[in-house]
Amino acid sequence: MSDGDADLKALLASLLGAMPFAPALGVEIVSATKGSVILEVPLSPALEAPPGSFAASSVGVLGDMAAMLAVTSAMPTGNAMSTLDFTIKMLGKSVGTRLRAIGEAKQIGKTTCVGASEIMVRECLIFCV
Repeated sequence: MSDGDADLKALLASLLGAMPFAPALGVEIVSATKGSVILEVPLSPALEAPPGSFAASSVGVLGDMAAMLAVTSAMPTGNAMSTLDFTIKMLGKSVGTRLRAIGEAKQIGKTTCVGASEIMVRECLIFCV
């Protein structure tokens, strides 16, 4: 799998690094193209509840970050955004060693944008944000 646009990936990594909790959680940018981002995070004690499973809060935060970075990647350079609404639907168990979120920009407007993400573990879809 290609890692996408290297310059865009570097820009998004700097934005991700500006959020103190992202590096602390071990969030990695796997791929970045305009309007699409793939993030992963390894299972760690800080993200578990119960042991061996990702806590719903860690699943949600990874999905929100993926959607936010996907939207940011599709916006004009220099624009900023923040989450206005956040919903997560739990569709399965989050047992595994790595969590992956695929974020997509769905709509880019002048004042409001829409992003979504699918979050999976062991290549099995478990949540949508």
